[in-house]
Amino acid sequence: MANTTVSSYHAEILTAGDKLLVRDRDSTNGTLLNGRRLQTIEALRDGDILHVGNMMLTVHRGNSMMATETVASDAAGDAIAQVQFNTLMQRPGVDPYFQPIVKLNDHERVGFEVLSRSRFIGLETPAKMFKVAAQRTSEAALSRICRIEGMRASCELGSDMQFYLNTHPAELKDEGLFDALFTLREQYPEQSIMLEVHESGVTSLDFLRKLREILNEVNMGLAYDDFGSGQARLTELIEVPPDVLKFDLQLIQGLPTATAARRSTIAGLIKIVKDLNVITLAEGIETVEEAAICRDLGFELAQGYLFGKGEPVHKWLAK
Repeated sequence: MANTTVSSYHAEILTAGDKLLVRDRDSTNGTLLNGRRLQTIEALRDGDILHVGNMMLTVHRGNSMMATETVASDAAGDAIAQVQFNTLMQRPGVDPYFQPIVKLNDHERVGFEVLSRSRFIGLETPAKMFKVAAQRTSEAALSRICRIEGMRASCELGSDMQFYLNTHPAELKDEGLFDALFTLREQYPEQSIMLEVHESGVTSLDFLRKLREILNEVNMGLAYDDFGSGQARLTELIEVPPDVLKFDLQLIQGLPTATAARRSTIAGLIKIVKDLNVITLAEGIETVEEAAICRDLGFELAQGYLFGKGEPVHKWLAK
């Protein structure tokens, strides 16, 4: 590979039976395996990340081939994140944050969306955590950890709030999610739980129907997230109605100065949703004016910086 950070004979991939092995060839910049510098010959596993100079290689064992891609210029920072990710998953090192959900008519707090942060270098935000998780094909595992840690912390906030838990699109491809939901309910039988599904993660109506059935069985609600951020999938909405539909902030922000036609369109969508006995929630509300117009249009619930940003449990206990 032509790259100034890669030595002419940098590293070597070997086969031993059905195993893949790697070793560094005394290269100038070294070879990193999952962020750790190679000192000896080591076995490779599916999903392992190799850094050869500032080039990144991901191990795909399904066909015994190596897929390659160029990483960002901060190869050292990426390597640190890879090492930290191992610790984050084993410890685990996810810090739950809670953003309030309120009734629009009186701003009474009725629930929290559970968000995740981390204090590990290179993994501070969900985007950074899931970027590394994607390189390891560990998005579903990380998503489960975020939910478990979120529910553990939620117990300090009591059982009278409803907790909105996120899913990752990677989880909506197999039934592993169902087992995880049964386990979660067994661990937290008293907590009120709403599972959020993003429209981009929906694979089929059959899966969605099965998910709805499982959620009913474990006494959890279903929310569709970011409605209107892309293609508004009315088929799923009609065929498998959720308990709550969260309207994306792109539909909400700017409503105070929006045209009558735009407001009328939003009001029409709200009416359709309510006719399906689905609760409407406006996301991303930042101003009093936005809250007022959303209330007037018929939204029932809301979240956004006007009502509170995501905070750790101890901040909410102190309020």
